[in-house]
Amino acid sequence: MKKKLLNLGFFASITLSGCSSTSVVDIPGITSGPELKFENMYLRGVFNWWEATAAYQLKQNKQGWFVDVELIADGQPYDFRLSDGFWTPDQTCGARYRGQIVLIQTTMYMVCGTESENLQFTPEKTGVYRFTFNPASGGEVMLTVTPKTS
Repeated sequence: MKKKLLNLGFFASITLSGCSSTSVVDIPGITSGPELKFENMYLRGVFNWWEATAAYQLKQNKQGWFVDVELIADGQPYDFRLSDGFWTPDQTCGARYRGQIVLIQTTMYMVCGTESENLQFTPEKTGVYRFTFNPASGGEVMLTVTPKTS
């Protein structure tokens, strides 16, 4: 009888501890993170002192959400992220790892949340660059940087 009660107590404690867990398993393509509100997002980086200003708020066209930024090619990388006006953790997106480099005209995937890091882009020529963002599966964001033509 004592053995049955011990087993029942063990089973109950495992079951209840499982219910109190707050961890979430995210399987890319199957589950997704919080819905990103691109209309409230800004490109924030060293080029604008990390501020959420109207000039860096995303706009929408048929290619996705975008912002144009004038950058100087001085050989130094520009650190940046995508975020809303309040740095809300689930509305802040960046690199998977520190020092992740963005290459021109190459699609890369950003992650969102407190684990994300700054991205780095080093322009080859001084000019205006378009940063285009689109939602991807698993709560990620696709980013492509292209030189803006007149």
